[in-house]
Amino acid sequence: MFFPKSIGLSLDGNDLIISNASQKFLKSCSESMVIKDFLLKEPLELQLVIDEHDFQTKNIVLSWPREKTIVREIELPGSNIKEFRESLSYQLDSFILFPEDEVYYDVHPSNSTDYGEKVFIFAVKKEELNTILLKLESADLKPDRVIISPLSYIPLVNYAKVAVIEKYEDRYTFNLYVDKTLVSTSLARNKDSLKSKLLENIPDEVNLLGCEQDDINDLLSEDKVNVKCWDASKQSLGVALNELSECLSSFNVLKVKAKKKIPELAAMGVLSILVLAFIFILPGIFRYKKEQSIQTIDGKLNEMRPGVMISSRLKEEIDSVSGINENISKVIEKYSHRIDLVAELTKAVPDDTWVKQVFFKDNSFEMEGVGLSGAKVLTLLEYSPRFNSVSFTSSVVKDKAGKEKFKIKGSIK
Repeated sequence: MFFPKSIGLSLDGNDLIISNASQKFLKSCSESMVIKDFLLKEPLELQLVIDEHDFQTKNIVLSWPREKTIVREIELPGSNIKEFRESLSYQLDSFILFPEDEVYYDVHPSNSTDYGEKVFIFAVKKEELNTILLKLESADLKPDRVIISPLSYIPLVNYAKVAVIEKYEDRYTFNLYVDKTLVSTSLARNKDSLKSKLLENIPDEVNLLGCEQDDINDLLSEDKVNVKCWDASKQSLGVALNELSECLSSFNVLKVKAKKKIPELAAMGVLSILVLAFIFILPGIFRYKKEQSIQTIDGKLNEMRPGVMISSRLKEEIDSVSGINENISKVIEKYSHRIDLVAELTKAVPDDTWVKQVFFKDNSFEMEGVGLSGAKVLTLLEYSPRFNSVSFTSSVVKDKAGKEKFKIKGSIK
């Protein structure tokens, strides 16, 4: 195409922001519009709004918000990124705790001198994204691709060390770029957490979305930092420019593997076998299973008779245990706060994990354990309402049995 065009879409609450970008020779131009309360309008209302504008191109890309995305950052594996992407489906739930059939996902490599080589795994719950896709389809705006908002801003940042901060309700998204490469993306639950990220990375430039400069002045301790307030249309504009430049041509969370079709003759053969099974084989199997079930029930009844005879002795043991529980309750009253925290940790830690040590100090904790997946434990603790700022204190290593040894620390709310 000599004069490429693209449409970038992004969500701002219930509003839909549309940016139409095009390029003629070396000159590019763009325009943006906002459909207020897009998610609340009926299809007929949306069609009337869309018909007022001339969207000729079908090259549509949606930018999905970071705060609704599951993100994992890992070191670049020994295999190349293509091999890693193909093999990820077999081990996806070890990274994000969701099976492949519940999420859309893709990976994005990152290479920086200061931040090293790594891979970002981005995953979106199918149920959430499908709802938006159906709404867009009703307005003839169904996207061909979906990318994540931190990647949308790549065409808009310069070659310095740049931070892009998005505000979502009372939380923040912190995205860091070095030489137009995404090197870090994370969520900050409050201003204090965001301030620590800024002080830790000290960017040359900070771009703010969804908040005024007065709202964030107290976060900036360096006067030399160049601060800009971006409007909400930057996200849709960035994703439209991404499509024109094709700098993210391989990234798309909507990618699915084509399922192999069963040949027609094989399907007919399977159907014939099923018909024969229903006519001749299944009735005999059902009769045999019924007789087996009756014999099993008789055996269970015979096994239960001795248990009934000793029920009176169990009552005495229960009374004894009740006395022990009263003593335990007295101890719990004295140390209830720490016991509640241990109980919360116990609920969060999966059954395949053994906790070796737990330390509590003031309003923080540190835990050492062994399990099948340290990342899984970290994610579960992140979703706990009692803990905050959860992170690994050191690298995760595997023992001889193939299990992961990890140390996790965090603060207590």
